[in-house]
Amino acid sequence: MKTKLFLSQLAALVVVAAIFYASYGATNALASARANVPEIYFAWERAVPFWAWSIVPYWSLNLLYALGFFLCRDSRELARYVTQLLVAQIIATLFFIVFPLQMSWEKPAVSGFSGFLFSSLATFDLPFNQAPSLHIILCVVVGAFYLRKARAIWLKAALVAWFALIGLSVLTTYQHHFIDIPTGLAAGCFVLLVRPMDGEPLRFAMAAEAARYKWAALYLGLAFLTLFVAIAGAKIWGAWMLWLSWASLSFALVACGYAFLGVGIFAKNGQGRHAFAAKALLFPYLCVARLNALFWLCGRRLSDEILPGLYLGSVKQAGKFDAVLDLAAEFERPDGAQIYASLPMLDMITPDADELRRGADELERIVKTTLGGGENLPQTAAELGSNFSAKAGYVNERNLKFHRHADARANLQTRGSANEREVAEARQNFASSNERAAEQNGKKALVCCALGYGRSASVLLAWMVIYRGFGFDDALNLLKSRREKIAVASSLRERIMQLAQSDSFARHD
Repeated sequence: MKTKLFLSQLAALVVVAAIFYASYGATNALASARANVPEIYFAWERAVPFWAWSIVPYWSLNLLYALGFFLCRDSRELARYVTQLLVAQIIATLFFIVFPLQMSWEKPAVSGFSGFLFSSLATFDLPFNQAPSLHIILCVVVGAFYLRKARAIWLKAALVAWFALIGLSVLTTYQHHFIDIPTGLAAGCFVLLVRPMDGEPLRFAMAAEAARYKWAALYLGLAFLTLFVAIAGAKIWGAWMLWLSWASLSFALVACGYAFLGVGIFAKNGQGRHAFAAKALLFPYLCVARLNALFWLCGRRLSDEILPGLYLGSVKQAGKFDAVLDLAAEFERPDGAQIYASLPMLDMITPDADELRRGADELERIVKTTLGGGENLPQTAAELGSNFSAKAGYVNERNLKFHRHADARANLQTRGSANEREVAEARQNFASSNERAAEQNGKKALVCCALGYGRSASVLLAWMVIYRGFGFDDALNLLKSRREKIAVASSLRERIMQLAQSDSFARHD
């Protein structure tokens, strides 16, 4: 088995290396054949020193690159590593062909071992293939691979220091200009986002809803606007304005998320943390999202109790609750909650049927675990459902046997058959029973998104209708009476009705 894995690793190294040198050499040759290849650098770069010894860390990336193949534990990890390297090569090659740049500075004469390494480099490396720096892209990808392998803190620190030195060496060996570094870092992070070593790869699927394209157009417009300001500002106020292009990239990536990449662009894991690559690429957008939340929540309550022990609100409050269902893709999990579930969804978009289903299922699990007193909760839930259905006139049998699927269907089909007094009485009985269950353990659960007005309200509505027998209008009116500014789309009613009527929500008695 080990021999087979070794042969696979060796074969993968040979193939990927051949692709690397063939594509790198071809793009260099294409650029050298052009009449006028531009060069972009800042005046301060003239002060960057030439350190001949830094060719050693520069070259070391080649060794680490190759050694990584043989450090893969199995064929699955090897496939992911190979995919990352190939994606990195494809991105760099495309830019080298479409936007060729050069580095025209003369290197000082170097002798000894450093001179040998510079001479070896010159045999296949022409002064083209600049932005994004493939060396920096691979520094990010290979560095992330080794950091994932390291366990000891001192080893992680040593790896970070060495890969940082490799990144710096592209300047001190006069191999690259500064602009090649941030572009290389962005491309490297994008590779890790597209094909992470852990978790699912970023998937391409065109959005089915028109609303998603509206928001995609908005963020794409912001991307072009910030890019224009960055370029125009650089000419007027100075090169530092070019950092606004980071915001442009961030908005463009969010636009892609709404249009065809989905919520995966945030790479938010089950623990509520964004992957480093997503955090780095989306940092400007994430800052804007936090400022937006501060604005809309200013002077308003961050959470409200909808049913005894069950709250609806902003993710900013999540650390104060015993259990949390987090639906905000753009916010990380605050510390504090003992029971936590993350189902990230895009902002300003009505959750689709699958998201509503998974959200309602997860909330039911949280309610059972947190508010229902553990073993006795199924019985408690049955009593609550029976009480509500009976008082509202939705159950005709004398034994009031509780069946969520049947109750939900009857509730939706006969909405309004009970008079207001009976519905109010049923809701009061439901709340009283739930309050007794919640008071037994004194715990609180929160359903949250960025503000607690949209995504979280939609999922809570789905749970109330599907699992607790509320009519849609009754549930919506209750939410609006407890928490202001609730905003749900008109299409939500139909989606929840279809879910409640589907056989997928039939539960055991």
